[in-house]
Amino acid sequence: MQCILLADDTGQFRTIADKVERKTRCRVVLAGSAADALSMARRERPNIIFLDADMIGMSGIDACRVLKADPHFAHTPIVITSGGPLATEDGRRAGADECLDKPCDETSIGDSVRRHLLLFPRDGTRSKAGWPITFWRDGLQHNGTIKDLSRGGFFIQTPVRQPIGARIEVSFEVPGEKPLTVVAEALVVRMGQEPEGGLGCRFFRVTASSRAALEECLKMLDGEETQVSPRRRDARDEAQSS
Repeated sequence: MQCILLADDTGQFRTIADKVERKTRCRVVLAGSAADALSMARRERPNIIFLDADMIGMSGIDACRVLKADPHFAHTPIVITSGGPLATEDGRRAGADECLDKPCDETSIGDSVRRHLLLFPRDGTRSKAGWPITFWRDGLQHNGTIKDLSRGGFFIQTPVRQPIGARIEVSFEVPGEKPLTVVAEALVVRMGQEPEGGLGCRFFRVTASSRAALEECLKMLDGEETQVSPRRRDARDEAQSS
């Protein structure tokens, strides 16, 4: 389950935390100050962080600047909630990925989460594939074969075992006249059965360019299956009539 960090010192986020969880289906953690947000971020490693710009002491903008300077959070979406154009501009200079006007409700936060995390549903038709895939966890590189693919996830055939819930980075290239490359982060959600073994994974973060490449991959695979199906039916019919 993905994690959202909400940080403010007025209690605004606390009043809507339950609604945010229901709307996004993500786990929500709360921080009551910018310093608390830094500690919470390092402990929980949230997928997206919301910081109130106007917290007393260290501001949300200061916390954003600190987090964006940390390699662990350089690519983590950070959203600043601000009350005016000056704070919005300061937030952008600090590296914020988005600035939202206050007050924020569960709808505006939910929309922001979907924009930045590009959440896909787990369900969806799986298309057969057969391409090499490289994946990383904790700095270690592994290889396998991507056996099927959908908008929500994929299955890797590999002898490498990873625990359920492990976060991995993946990269695979789809051959063709114009090769397409998909780079994403994923969550291991199941282990494949022996003898083949493997990892069933769900996307949880995909860049906009990789999302476009993923859509092209699926269109290509759907086209291939449509072309193959009539030949399979003809072969079946011939076998039945002979």
